[in-house]
Amino acid sequence: IGESGEGIGKVDGFPLFVKDALPGDVAEVKITKAKKNYAFARLEKIITPSADRVEPPCPYHRQCGGCQIQALSYGKQLEFKQNKVRNNLLRIGGFDAELIDRVMEPIIGMDEPWRYRNKAQYPMGYSKDGELITGFYAGRTHSIIANTDCLLGVEENQQILEIILEYMKTCGVTAYNEVTGKGLVRHILIR
Repeated sequence: IGESGEGIGKVDGFPLFVKDALPGDVAEVKITKAKKNYAFARLEKIITPSADRVEPPCPYHRQCGGCQIQALSYGKQLEFKQNKVRNNLLRIGGFDAELIDRVMEPIIGMDEPWRYRNKAQYPMGYSKDGELITGFYAGRTHSIIANTDCLLGVEENQQILEIILEYMKTCGVTAYNEVTGKGLVRHILIR
């Protein structure tokens, strides 16, 4: 699994970085960008799922740019995060591996790994049909995935967002348009 949660697989020894793939998956993928020594690919079909694959509760997990490893079991997510911290301390921090292994304590998970974020920033925009929307950017884009109920944020966020959307529609308040540079509300920040 890569730094950003993408699966790393090989075809005839050639490495592929595959968004939404997990260690242990056997899958059909489509190459989206090829380099000399590696390529990026999109998950097309899972032939044999990883033993660590779970059904993500969020219907937007593949589109949204915020939940890269939601299909990975929670125990394996914790393992991935612990390894990421350890590797960053070694690679970026320049610490000795022996020291890190001696002083680094095991990661502590949550009893309930949902609804824990008390701060969220939602971009505002318009759907293809011209409907006022808010949600999150799709991975590596500025296309908004309409969603007022992120499972990482507190439940109250949904009610707040829907009140703001209704107010904006009723009162003619516009969302900022990145192309034209016009409009009033660019983001909603809830804390």
